Amino acid sequence: MNEKKTIQITASGRLDAILSKELGISRSQLAKDIKVGSVSVNGVIIDHPSFNLKGNEEVIYAPVEKVNTGIEKPKDKVELDIVYKDDDIVVINKPRGMVVHPAPGHSDDTLVNYLFDEDESFDYDPKDVSNTRPGIVHRIDKDTSGLLVVAQNPQTEATLQDEIREREFHRFYLALVYGNVKDKRFKIDAPLTKPNHSHRKAEVDIYKGREAVTHCTLLGNNGKVSLLKCSLETGRTHQIRAHLAYIGYPIVGDTLYGAKDDKVARLGQALHAYQLSIIHPRTLKRTVFYAPLDSYFKELLNYFFR
Repeated sequence: MNEKKTIQITASGRLDAILSKELGISRSQLAKDIKVGSVSVNGVIIDHPSFNLKGNEEVIYAPVEKVNTGIEKPKDKVELDIVYKDDDIVVINKPRGMVVHPAPGHSDDTLVNYLFDEDESFDYDPKDVSNTRPGIVHRIDKDTSGLLVVAQNPQTEATLQDEIREREFHRFYLALVYGNVKDKRFKIDAPLTKPNHSHRKAEVDIYKGREAVTHCTLLGNNGKVSLLKCSLETGRTHQIRAHLAYIGYPIVGDTLYGAKDDKVARLGQALHAYQLSIIHPRTLKRTVFYAPLDSYFKELLNYFFR
């Protein structure tokens, strides 16, 4: 257990960065400790890691008892591909096969578990955690790869949720589908039901479904498969997968909405969230992030277009 330490600081800069060097503790862990009141500067408790030290201050580090978030520590160490991080957001290139948040059957092996691991780079204050989905404002399916933005605090979480509702939160995907798509650009406007435990698939239903709109652009085809760029106007569960299957172009490797015995693609659907465009909650500037295709998607492209 870390003991109380008093340090005379002579350097200037961010509190978390300077203390990390002084104490030999990871910056992400220091940020969490600061947020729960473990650090004071000249007798005043500071609760934000970005506090600017000017030099010649007395800093006391007195670790308080950790708050139990209810989020299990992962059994295995996983190094996440962090595309971008600041005090408000973390943008991650999620690997194929990883579930986003804890759910039945996945209590300790999800993105949220790895983010909350003490050695990871997530600064969400444990005092603010009220469920097992802290900071999660949107999701991508287990076997879909690509970009996901996670809020670092409740205020940012609420702001990003507002962006999604106001359709200022733009998500772009690459999808490899079976079939010879001929239209260069098209829109799928078809209400979708929400999958549940008894019925795993989203289905088009004009009476019970919720508004769902997907925009698609053809990037290439060879008569057997087509490569599409898809953007979401709405964000329903399985939206792109369900919409493309509905119009007769199921995604390669999608055994839920396409062929159950797909012998070519064995690691999930060829769907990748390659671009994310948001209005940054602090700077209010539109910020765009990109993630390259993973090796699995590349192998499928090479197989079909060689």
